[in-house]
Amino acid sequence: MRTLRNAVAAHKVSHAYLFSGPRGTGKTSTGRLLAKAANCRDHQEGEPCNKCDSCIAFTEGRAMDLVELDAASNRGIDAIKDLRERVGFAPGSAEFKVYILDEAHMLTTEASNALLKTLEEPPPHVIFVLATTEPHKIPATIGSRCQRFDFRRIPLEAAVDRLAYICEQEEIVCPREALELIARSATGSMRDAINMLEQVVDYHGRELSVETVQSGLGLTGDARSSELARLVLKSDLGGGLALIASVRDDGLDLRQFQREVVSYLRQLLLVAAGADNALSLTKEQAKEMKKLLEGVSKEEVVQALRAFGQVDVRADPLSSLPLEMALAECVLARQAAEAKAQAPSPVVERREAAPVRAPVPPAPISDDRIAPRGASPRKGAPVEPSAPAVVDAEEKTVASEPDVPVPAEVSALQAKWQEVYQLARKINFKAGALLNSGCAITGIDDGTVVFGFRHEPLVERMNSGEGGAYLQALREAVQKVMGASYEVRCVYDPQASSVRTSGSGGGHLVQAARELGARVVGGGDQGELP
Repeated sequence: MRTLRNAVAAHKVSHAYLFSGPRGTGKTSTGRLLAKAANCRDHQEGEPCNKCDSCIAFTEGRAMDLVELDAASNRGIDAIKDLRERVGFAPGSAEFKVYILDEAHMLTTEASNALLKTLEEPPPHVIFVLATTEPHKIPATIGSRCQRFDFRRIPLEAAVDRLAYICEQEEIVCPREALELIARSATGSMRDAINMLEQVVDYHGRELSVETVQSGLGLTGDARSSELARLVLKSDLGGGLALIASVRDDGLDLRQFQREVVSYLRQLLLVAAGADNALSLTKEQAKEMKKLLEGVSKEEVVQALRAFGQVDVRADPLSSLPLEMALAECVLARQAAEAKAQAPSPVVERREAAPVRAPVPPAPISDDRIAPRGASPRKGAPVEPSAPAVVDAEEKTVASEPDVPVPAEVSALQAKWQEVYQLARKINFKAGALLNSGCAITGIDDGTVVFGFRHEPLVERMNSGEGGAYLQALREAVQKVMGASYEVRCVYDPQASSVRTSGSGGGHLVQAARELGARVVGGGDQGELP
């Protein structure tokens, strides 16, 4: 790093550094290089010369003035007290004595407080390097006394170049495509990538291929992962289920297969969004993906990516059911959307309204016709006949149409809505909260009670919340209230009427209005919101 090189070149090395970042990104290695450069007798612009006795000792790992302490194993106050006593001794042969504390966030509170005094007033010949993967756990009092450097994951191209350099130095034959597989599997950790390379070489020898690397790393490398993504986007449920069954029967790792499906769907999303430059795709691959995306919206790709990304096969790695459920969810959702889009819009029959009679102009009001409310007209006063009410023919026709009868079983369950809601809320409070947010019982289909939700996100949460715990709470509530075995199904129904869980009274203002002769319209008398 330029900052560290400049500090070494100017002889202004700080007394304490905090290196934070993911595992395998070079925090400890940078601490060793800093110790080597700070003690080099002939450094070149901050870079160690690698020729003096001090540099050779650091390179060979026999430098006595470099002390590495694993704070995860020595996290107590006794270890830090021992460290404070050793800090007072001068270096053996170097200018600085460097202490590297790995996983510094593992120190106990007492140990951190003991270390704090040393960091405040360190001896001039001591340099502390604190390395951690969780900098937020480092006490602020310690972090404020260190120069902090944040390490990031190694870019893919840089990791591949480094692996290629190692292969060249160690005389290992390995194509760049195989090295890229190793770098991707390491997810930005250079140490993990080197360990994977060593593992594959130990098993397959020094001549590697893409197939041997896939086998050594446990990657399926199966073209069926991209084929499953294609079947998902083409809504081929039968073909997708057969493909998943073949993957399971071939004994492939379903977890790795799922990761590859998600990776391919992610690539499709980037291509659909026009960000395919971020991918290392050949022209043929990019052309194939763009052809696959014809007629597919970005929303559908996101839905498939979300469904397969949330698949959890850790409980039973041999079961293909989670993958099958994700496939069915994507395909059925798309088919339902297509059916809704193709359905003809409802035709509203318009009937000609009857001729409207012209209103009779009101007669002038005289003093003799004014009378208190409820009083009879004064004897002898002329009484004006009231004009006949004018009713629109269309309104009359609509009002005279009979309501659709509600089945007795549905009506009985709707009457017990309060009991179902209260019991479901008692079993699972979050499930009860969802039922109180735009939900109604819309029907019973072959022993299955259908609950309609006016908001689609609530349906998704109800169906997938806590691994099915919400649906289980609702099922138990319905069965206990009705005294019979029922299944439940939650669907998106924007026409469903939301039921008031607090009763149909409407509050003291509504009650007072009723007493004055007001009438609640829009379903309020039945306990429903409009």
